[in-house]
Amino acid sequence: MDITSLFDAPKNPAYFDSAASSLTAKPVRAKMEEFYSQYRANIHRGAHRYTKKASQEYEAVYAKLAKFFHAKESEFIQVRNTTEAINGVALGLDFQRGDEIVTTSIEHHSNLLPWLRLKEKGVVVRILEADDEGKLAPDKLKALLTPKTKLVALTACSNVLGTKEPLEQLVKVSKDNHSLVLLDAAQQVGHHPLDLSKVKADYMAFSGHKVFGPTGIGALYHREGAPLAPWFVGGGTIREASLEGYKLLENHERFEAGTPAIAEWMGLGAALDTIDKIGYPKIEAHEKKLISAMFSAFASNPKVSLYGPKSAQDKACALFAFSVGRVPHHEVAVMLDQFGFACRSGHHCAMPLTKRLGVEGTVRASLHVYNNEEEVRMFGEALQKVGALA
Repeated sequence: MDITSLFDAPKNPAYFDSAASSLTAKPVRAKMEEFYSQYRANIHRGAHRYTKKASQEYEAVYAKLAKFFHAKESEFIQVRNTTEAINGVALGLDFQRGDEIVTTSIEHHSNLLPWLRLKEKGVVVRILEADDEGKLAPDKLKALLTPKTKLVALTACSNVLGTKEPLEQLVKVSKDNHSLVLLDAAQQVGHHPLDLSKVKADYMAFSGHKVFGPTGIGALYHREGAPLAPWFVGGGTIREASLEGYKLLENHERFEAGTPAIAEWMGLGAALDTIDKIGYPKIEAHEKKLISAMFSAFASNPKVSLYGPKSAQDKACALFAFSVGRVPHHEVAVMLDQFGFACRSGHHCAMPLTKRLGVEGTVRASLHVYNNEEEVRMFGEALQKVGALA
């Protein structure tokens, strides 16, 4: 199968910004258009054929999520994105003064700020420091945990460094301490399988726009039996209501107040189908080639400083943060754009990590299955031109 046929990948400039948002697969756009053109109706709101069809297609996505992650349909909640999911957990758990949360030094702000905000309630936030390449050590995590550690919140893959983390061991150490575990899997799901029957997290969040899907949609996994209260209530969440009170529905329905993002949810389902169609083994094999080629491109340029892992085996995905001499990161990104490559520059919503690296910001090149080794070769030539100006 020709992977590139599933995408409209731009060539000038080439798209090297997949960590921010992957390209949207053609089948995703087709599925959303199918909904809008053939059975556009609200779900669970009537008896006519259009609402029945829309409801059927909508509910089918929960089954896809369950199969994809080896979990139960009822354990997935629709959210707008990873940020909303993590904030929902922060709001939906009953944190008390003195409770402890452990998160890490490499987190995206979305998996840091919601926990820091709880310090206002007297919650203690402890930080697990990663090593210089962004690796998290299970033994260091174990040393941080106490009987008061209510939650451990971890990234599955850094959005700045792309480091491969020992997820199963980190989760096991946390669970052995009887702590709840949340995984920010925004950078993981589009690149590697995540079997929640083996990685026994209590909560897991990811965004559709990073897995070939639409923007404004994502999912929160909420393990059956793990505590969590709805952060919104309203239409679609209640079993019974009166002027005196209400009773909520069970499972994910109690969390999904109001009319949902119907087309986007179906698009997310089509995105998961696209990953299944390509297959994780093929995605991983393709990225392995890209990672090796990128390391070669950086190694041939003495003006480049590369942050994070220095070997392909320690990379979880083709994601590279770097600087070129003393040229400001935004200027490097502008030059690369002029030379034909769309990269991101800045602190990448991870300011504590950027400060740890000793820089104001970095340039980030992030590739995916629609990129190729010829593009990487040309990227290396572009880096040489930028380096000549440094």
